[in-house]
Amino acid sequence: MAISPDVGTPEAEVPEYNRGVVPGEPVPLRPSDVIKTYRYLRIGLVGAVVLVFTAILIEHGNTPTGCWQRSISAYYYTPVRAIFVGALMAVGLSLIVYKGRSPGEDPFLNFAGMLAPVVAIIPTTDVGVCYSVPPEPLPKKADGSPAGWVVANIDNNYKALLITGALGLVAAAFIALVVNRKDIRGAARSQLVTIVGLLGTGLVLAVAWLAFENWDSFYTKAHSWAAIGMFVMLIGAIVAVTLDSRDRGAFWFWTYASIAAAMVIGALVIVLTRAFGEHTTFALETYEIALFAVYWVVQTVEKWDEEVNPTPVTATVAPAPGAGPSGLVP
Repeated sequence: MAISPDVGTPEAEVPEYNRGVVPGEPVPLRPSDVIKTYRYLRIGLVGAVVLVFTAILIEHGNTPTGCWQRSISAYYYTPVRAIFVGALMAVGLSLIVYKGRSPGEDPFLNFAGMLAPVVAIIPTTDVGVCYSVPPEPLPKKADGSPAGWVVANIDNNYKALLITGALGLVAAAFIALVVNRKDIRGAARSQLVTIVGLLGTGLVLAVAWLAFENWDSFYTKAHSWAAIGMFVMLIGAIVAVTLDSRDRGAFWFWTYASIAAAMVIGALVIVLTRAFGEHTTFALETYEIALFAVYWVVQTVEKWDEEVNPTPVTATVAPAPGAGPSGLVP
């Protein structure tokens, strides 16, 4: 008897050749590896959110007056900057990599993931007044426009983001349409959603480049619009999951529906009442992020014990002479 390293339960010894392992080669990917990766990805996203708020709390404790910035984004101009940018980049990548399975969930998460790095690398123009160490040189000019070093940062990072995104799109298209292609008709049927997604991503990249080149208010307003768009996409993903959960039980449906409703209604109340005064944006961002984290944790609990089921795929090898058409292989 041996102890399985994956689940900690005994399993019978299996001859090496039955394990599908050739001496000297890596162990083949197992369902438990896929499940672990899936779980760690979901937990890691929550960890990134906790990381940002922990850095903000440390900065708050180091501020002489104990004040708060007017928005989470304004902490870009404090010692929190590296954590703020890094966490948003990690969250964006996680949302893109994560494969949503409810209809509509995946594209919403993908677009939210594409907007998260934009929020990170194009800082808000509200630099705030609450610092443990005031930023030097100042990030704004006397007329309110971004300082030269801020513009230079944006130009470099945004161009790098667009170029990398374009390269990623080409790689994704090659994998989807060439590497994973079975036959022309099969590709047209089975990869229609993928093709639409690729075209949509290409359109987004084109619009992003045109905005950078032609939008006069790009440096002052792109951050706000990207942040609004990201939260709208996240709410859209929750709504998609809510609609898909109607057949999985009343508990999951009403839980997801309540979170989505709370994100919309709460946002309207906070913005319209301005009960938090100059910290309205900070309160709104914190509220929306906290509710999305709750949703993510709830969905993680629901999906925790999911199993990896083998999906039949069309054989790609040519049939032997005289044999019939190749069928499906598990």
